[in-house]
Amino acid sequence: MKIIVKIALVLVILLSACKDSKKTSIKTNHNPESILQEYMFAWTKHDASEIGSFFDQNVIWYNLPSDTIIKGKSNVTKHITDTFMGNVPDMYWVRSGDAFIDKNTITYEWTYGGTFNGQWGSNIIKNKKFSIKGISTTTINEEGKIIAQKDYYDLYRLQKQLERVE
Repeated sequence: MKIIVKIALVLVILLSACKDSKKTSIKTNHNPESILQEYMFAWTKHDASEIGSFFDQNVIWYNLPSDTIIKGKSNVTKHITDTFMGNVPDMYWVRSGDAFIDKNTITYEWTYGGTFNGQWGSNIIKNKKFSIKGISTTTINEEGKIIAQKDYYDLYRLQKQLERVE
């Protein structure tokens, strides 16, 4: 009988731990790679609000190809989701290489692509498939929020795939 009680107690403890681990957000552990995985997963859902939930109020986003700096959670959320999801309803963004972590900053390779449908400058582009590679650095603060995102990718290759350049 004592063995059954011990086994039951162990099962209760294990089930309780599993239940609690499902409730705990990865963002609370402050591990840059885990936060990055969850952040990129939010992009697969195409949910701007969830994407924005990863940003600190004072986040800075730097887009090298356009030499653009955007500051503040609401501005970054709107700009980054409009830029990368707005005209690409089937967009995907996946890690495609190793990640390098230095303290609270993670540098990683990725592939971004989908089908572009919308306006680019003065041109309307319809049903153009594309895929580009890039590298980003993402810095996480002590609260597990992104405070800086820097994106580097080949804008020329993107424009060429969208037939915007010769």
